[in-house]
Amino acid sequence: MASLGSFGAAKREYAPAETEPDTFEFCGETFTVKGTIPGMVHLTVAAAFSGKVTGVDFAAALLEAIRYALTTPAAGDTAEDESEWLRFYELAVERDAPTEELRDLAYVLVGNDTGRPTVRRSGSSTGSSATSTSSSFSSSDTPGSPGSSPDDAGSAG
Repeated sequence: MASLGSFGAAKREYAPAETEPDTFEFCGETFTVKGTIPGMVHLTVAAAFSGKVTGVDFAAALLEAIRYALTTPAAGDTAEDESEWLRFYELAVERDAPTEELRDLAYVLVGNDTGRPTVRRSGSSTGSSATSTSSSFSSSDTPGSPGSSPDDAGSAG
């Protein structure tokens, strides 16, 4: 049997020093992004956009994206620090945050975690698309638009 390779987490060769951590405001409070979102969560969100994951599974992936982004990972002999996540969760429940707002936040956190832009690109194109298959979503759909949400089949809220 041939080896298919090693798929462990790769270390970045270049990691610019950050002067300040990423933050966001939610319900009038500021939260600090402390962790990274696991690859499987990224893949689940991507699968949702292709229609392979819907409803509760998609909502769970978005919830996990927010949780991982706000949880300081364990290091050596220290345990995870979920205090930022717990503060966020309690505030979201207390304020009855709309599902759409939570979903949009998860999209931004996933985009930030992958280093991709979190805003829609301009409508102009420099040429033809590099892909040959068509998307199931229109170009006017954005992560926050109702037509692009695979979780329409089931709500997280």
